[in-house]
This record gives sequence, structure tokens and C-alpha cells, in this order.
Amino acid sequence: MENNDKVLVYDDACPLCVAYTSAFVKTGLLTAEGRKPFSDASPELLHCINWQRSKNEIPLFDPVSKKVWYGIDALLEILGQKCSLIKTIGRYKPVNWFLRKLYSFISYNRKVIVAARTSPQKIDCSPSFNLFYRVLFMLVFLAANTLMIYPVHKHLLSRMPGYSLSVEQLLLLHIGMVAVNCMVASFMPKQTAIEYLGQVNMLTLVTNLLLIPLLITDAYMNLHNWVNYLYLGLLTLVIFTEYFRRMDYANILNTYKPVVTINLACIIGLFICLFVPFNQ
Repeated sequence: MENNDKVLVYDDACPLCVAYTSAFVKTGLLTAEGRKPFSDASPELLHCINWQRSKNEIPLFDPVSKKVWYGIDALLEILGQKCSLIKTIGRYKPVNWFLRKLYSFISYNRKVIVAARTSPQKIDCSPSFNLFYRVLFMLVFLAANTLMIYPVHKHLLSRMPGYSLSVEQLLLLHIGMVAVNCMVASFMPKQTAIEYLGQVNMLTLVTNLLLIPLLITDAYMNLHNWVNYLYLGLLTLVIFTEYFRRMDYANILNTYKPVVTINLACIIGLFICLFVPFNQ
């Protein structure tokens, strides 16, 4: 039985799931019929899979043998069709352990990553809340965002007129922003606070990822400042739009409006600190 005869059931309310399952079809790993959203799945198909487990691990169903693979096992089964070595390596215990942890890290946090609500017309496949993986998610990307301070300082900010901070001062500003967000979160219920901090962390990561093209070009090309300003202006519009979208998703805009005011005040204060000399 070829993997093309199997059916991968995915969360069509998750852009991440839609993207990678669509890639499986485009690369021939699955047929168009072998990729089915939960909202279109037949009752018979849904009856054959473990619904609670399927929220956290994508299921691959074999309609002939009635066997179901979940999560990383499902992905290895699909990828192994083109290259059996992938399945062999993926099943090697240390590698399999790492892949399972990585899969769980992404799966339990996918709603934080994409911040997309489920339409009332679709089945809600939101993953279970896992405190360990959520805290790990925030710590990993807090570390990544902190490390990004050094290239941003060296290749971008230090070349802009009016900027006079040292990398240590920039790091202190970053720590201050983190402290303010943690203080704001302390006034919220635990679940809301974790959701808020996750969204703020993810927004910062998105900002840093979008800065990478500019950092690369500034490191190897002598661009005019107006190019940097234009890119940063467009980036600001994108990030502000994304901020309000994510805060709306986390129900912060309607329930905790002062948080938005505090966030905007912090951003304005950050820009003032960046371009008002400390030593004069």
C-alpha cells in the first residue's frame, strides 16, 4: 500500500498546517484526495481516529488496514515514501526522541505562532494547553530575540544618524521592556498572562525575522539611509497591524485596554531612548 492511498487529516483553521500539508500534495507525497481537513472529514473517518490526540498530533489514516499514525510517525510515514532513509533515520531512538520533542514544541504552540481563530463553521482543533512547552517556547525565543540585539546594533542601528547607544545600553532597554511586559502580565489571570506573553514574544520574533534581510544587505552592501528608513517604515506598519491582530486574538484589546496604552507608551519611549543621546 502506497502512502498516496492514506489520508492525512489536518486542521484547516491553522495556516501552518494548511501550508505544509499543501506542500505534501504539490511535491507528490500525497494526492489531493489524501489531504482532508477535519471540517470536511466524514463521520466514519473521524470515528476511526483518536480525536483528543489528533488535536496535538496530526493523524494519517490508512482506509484499508484502518491503521492510524500520529504526529511525527505520520510525517515520517509520508516522507519515507520518497526516501526510505528518512524513515530509518527518523526511527533511530535518539533522533526519534528529538523529533518528537520538536514536534510537540511546535504543535502545542502553533496557535501562538499563527494566532488564528477557528471559524464557527469549522471544527475547533486547537491543541491542548501544555505549560511546559509554552514556557519553553517563551524562553527559547526570548533567548533568540536577545541574541538578535547584537547584529541589530552592529549592522543597522549603529549606522543610523542620531543613534549613540552601546550594545550594553541596548540590552538594558530590552531587559526593561521584558520586565514591563512581565509586570503587566502579573495583573492578568494566569492563562491570559501566559497567552499575552507568548504573543508579545512571538511578535518580537516576527520583527527580528523581518529585520534579517535588512541586516544582511547592510552588512555586505553600502545602502543609503533612505533605504533603511523606507524598509523600517514599512516594517513598522506591518508590525503594528500584527500587534493589534495578535492582541485581538488574545482578547487583550477588549478586556485589557490599558495594556495597549502601556505597550504603545513603551514603544515611543524606546524610540526616544534609541535616538536621544545618553551621554550629553
